[in-house]
Amino acid sequence: MRNKIQIGPIEISPATALAPMEGITDALFRKLIRQCGGCGLTVTEFVNCEGLARDVDRVWDKVRLGQDERPASVQIYGRQPDRIALAAKMCEERGAQIVDLNLGCPAKQVVSGNAGSALMKEPDLCREIFQQVRRSISIPMTVKMRLGWNSHSINVVEIAHMAQEEGAQMVVVHGRTREEAYRGKSHWEMVRPVSEALSIPVLVNGDILTRDDARRALELSGADGIMVGRGLLRNPWLLRQIADEAEQNPIFEPTLKQRCDFVCRYIDELQTTPISPVGIIGKIKCFLGYFTRGLAYSSQMREHAYKLPTIEQIRDAIIDYFDMVEKIDDKDVFDKISTDESMNQRFKLGDPRRIES
Repeated sequence: MRNKIQIGPIEISPATALAPMEGITDALFRKLIRQCGGCGLTVTEFVNCEGLARDVDRVWDKVRLGQDERPASVQIYGRQPDRIALAAKMCEERGAQIVDLNLGCPAKQVVSGNAGSALMKEPDLCREIFQQVRRSISIPMTVKMRLGWNSHSINVVEIAHMAQEEGAQMVVVHGRTREEAYRGKSHWEMVRPVSEALSIPVLVNGDILTRDDARRALELSGADGIMVGRGLLRNPWLLRQIADEAEQNPIFEPTLKQRCDFVCRYIDELQTTPISPVGIIGKIKCFLGYFTRGLAYSSQMREHAYKLPTIEQIRDAIIDYFDMVEKIDDKDVFDKISTDESMNQRFKLGDPRRIES
C-alpha cells in the first residue's frame, strides 16, 4: 500500500478510505472513524441524483459534510447522464471536494432502476455519464464499480479504463459481480488487471475485515490503496491498524474501555442529531450487531439489549456488559466460548438477575 495517493490536486494520506454504507456512514459515523485514525478519505452514503437535483432537504442531509471533514467524497447514483451531471455540479457548489459515481451497488431497489451495478451492462451509457459529469465539475471525479454484472460479463477493465479516459482520477473496485452481491468471497486477484491497466490510483474493496485481509487483498490486487466498509463496524480502528502496519509502526490495539467509550460516544452524539428516538435505537441495534460480534458473551448482551425500550437502558446495558467482560481473567476476549453460567444467566432474557437500568 502506498503511503499516499493523489486524486487530482487532493492528497489522500494514508491511501485508505471508509466505504459508503447506506444508513451507516452518516456524518457522525464518518467523524468517529476519522477520530480513530488512519482514515485517508471518507465517502458519504450513496444518494440518488434525482433527490439532489430536485433539492430535497432530507437527501442533501445525507451528503452534508462535517465542518472539518477533509478530504471527503460525495457518492451519487442514477442513470440519466444529464441529471447525474446536474447533481454533481450542485454537490461541488455546496462544498464537495470529490464526486464519486456509483457503478457498484447491488441492491434490488437500485438495480431495478437500471442504476448502480446495472450500469456495467451498458458501457456506452457509462461513457456518456463519465463525459457529462466531467464537463460539469472542476473537482475530481472518481468511480466505484464491481467486476461486472455476472461471471459471464466481467468487464471491469473495460469500464475502469473508459473512466480513466473520460477524466476519472481514481477507481475503486469491489471484487465481486453484482450477481454475487455479498455472497462468497471477494475475488481480490481479479482486481489486479485493473491495477495494471490504469495509471490513476486503484483501491481494492470487499471482505476486508482484518489486517490479514488487507495485506492479502493488496498483495493479490496490486492496488494502490484500500477501502474498508463492514470491517470498520466491528473494529473502528482497522484503518489505523492497516496504516500502522504499512508504516511499520507499533500496531494500535484498543482496550475494552476504549471500545466501550466508542459505542457510548456514538450513542451520546446520536442524541444530538435530529433523528427520532426510535430511529436512534434502530441505528444502535444495527451497530451493536457488528461491533460486539466475536466478543465473549456478546450474543447474550445483544439479545438483552435488543429488547430494551429506551436509549438510556441500552447504553447502561452496554456499559455493564463491558465492565463484566473486563473482569474476565483472559486477555483474549474475542471469540471466547464461555462456560461461566453466572455470566450467561446475567444476560439471559427473562432471568431476574439480568441488567436493570
